[in-house]
Amino acid sequence: MRIALKIAYDGRDFFGHQRQPDRRTVEGECLEALRSAKIVNDPRESFFRSASRTDRGVSAVGNVIAFNSRLGPMSTIGAFNDRARDVWAWAVAEVPAAFHPRHAVERWYRYHLFSDLPLSALRRTAQLFVGAHDFRSFTTDHPVGPMAIDGIDVAQDGRVIVFDIKARSFRRAMVRRIVAAVTRAAAGEIGEDDIRSALRGTLRDFGAAAPEPLFLMDVRYPFSMKGVLTPKVGAEFRLRMDEVEIDQRFLASWREALEERLVASARGADFVQDIREKAFHRDGP
Repeated sequence: MRIALKIAYDGRDFFGHQRQPDRRTVEGECLEALRSAKIVNDPRESFFRSASRTDRGVSAVGNVIAFNSRLGPMSTIGAFNDRARDVWAWAVAEVPAAFHPRHAVERWYRYHLFSDLPLSALRRTAQLFVGAHDFRSFTTDHPVGPMAIDGIDVAQDGRVIVFDIKARSFRRAMVRRIVAAVTRAAAGEIGEDDIRSALRGTLRDFGAAAPEPLFLMDVRYPFSMKGVLTPKVGAEFRLRMDEVEIDQRFLASWREALEERLVASARGADFVQDIREKAFHRDGP
């Protein structure tokens, strides 16, 4: 029987998603839990696969893993949650034997930006990315041919600007590089024509926004998955997500206070500009 689980995790707990020798990763933790439950022995024999291999520091609310299981759906998700650490499965489905979770209908990423940049400028620039374009300047991978962004919504939530970006698929660091370019354009550091040129194939490097504020919200298929959120898993999951939000708000407040105290002097102003630039020149490992 082939089973798909929808999982959530705090990306700060792991060295990325993909298995690595002597590193704690999301896939490694999932496989350890499945081995402990005697559901999976060999990942190759069980055809263990993931929908999205999130970068180090990136969290997920709705990533998906799939594997062959000797147990039924409800028993599988229960056994997984009993043994997994810092990964929570909250939905399950029995899927066809050949199912590969990478073949999704849609992926949805959300980025939280703590900024006072004008919302109108961010929205206008973000729309440049919607549709089919050459995204080579916005990934560390080398895609062949154009890719398409289905939609980008930019909204204000208190002091936080929220980017919701949806597409059938994404390349490595793509969302973070899009956010960096949009933010730099809204700040007047680059022009919209620079972005248009890059989307036509001219190679440019606009940097990448930090990974920690990025969440994989959902991976959607042409079938539904049954939600199974036990009180224990729900409480642990909500507590961790609250901690993530508090940490991000603290860091934003700390940075604002630091800038306020330093910007008065010429040396302080240079330092502030330096840390701003570094915040948007980070790639995943």
